[in-house]
Amino acid sequence: MSGSCDCIIPYFDEGLRPIGVVKSVLGVKSFSRIIVVDDGSHDQSAYHQLKSQFPQITIIRLVKNRGKAEAVRTGLKTAKAHYIFLLDGDLDNIKPEEIENAVQKINQNPKIGMIIMRRVQDKTVVLSHWIRHDIIYSGQRILRRIDLKNVYKNNISGYDIEVAINTYMQTNHKIVYWMPFSIHNRSKFQKWGLFTGLKRGLRMFDGFISYAGWKNFISQTFFFCREEAP
Repeated sequence: MSGSCDCIIPYFDEGLRPIGVVKSVLGVKSFSRIIVVDDGSHDQSAYHQLKSQFPQITIIRLVKNRGKAEAVRTGLKTAKAHYIFLLDGDLDNIKPEEIENAVQKINQNPKIGMIIMRRVQDKTVVLSHWIRHDIIYSGQRILRRIDLKNVYKNNISGYDIEVAINTYMQTNHKIVYWMPFSIHNRSKFQKWGLFTGLKRGLRMFDGFISYAGWKNFISQTFFFCREEAP
């Protein structure tokens, strides 16, 4: 069905926060199925509770942590819908109506290749809006399943998924807009402390540069997804 949408929610060591995320998106009527992927979390509490409390969703557990890109790839194997909505597993303040609006917007205009949900209330990253971190690195986005599958034809690993999708959209001249999203999420420093948070942040940045290169990094920072969806 051309207008259907599946939601993929990857997570790793997020405590019980994925349960709240699932509870919130159960109210999104546009989702044909909700696919949650535990990327090898050390604490399996969320996995077991999701499995027992929400039999209507698909819950998959990877034995070993392999990075967000592989978790999304695993969920994509189960997805069947025309569109995929990617959603992180550590979010608060999810408003189902904002997700519904994005699904409706992309359904109504097939020329749109992707809509990124801009974290308009994200205060976790210093100068986030200035460097457009709230758009470029946003894990919340909707795109066609076929496009996401094509992204994986390239060598993606670790946490390269957002930059890989952006690069694909740029290379193929897809129309990409952003829409405001009211969610809150924790910074890397809040999750793992200053040292580990900084280390992970630098590793993600290094992955960005390694995958896309400096030229593409500059292009995405200054020119990619500049307009709000009309």
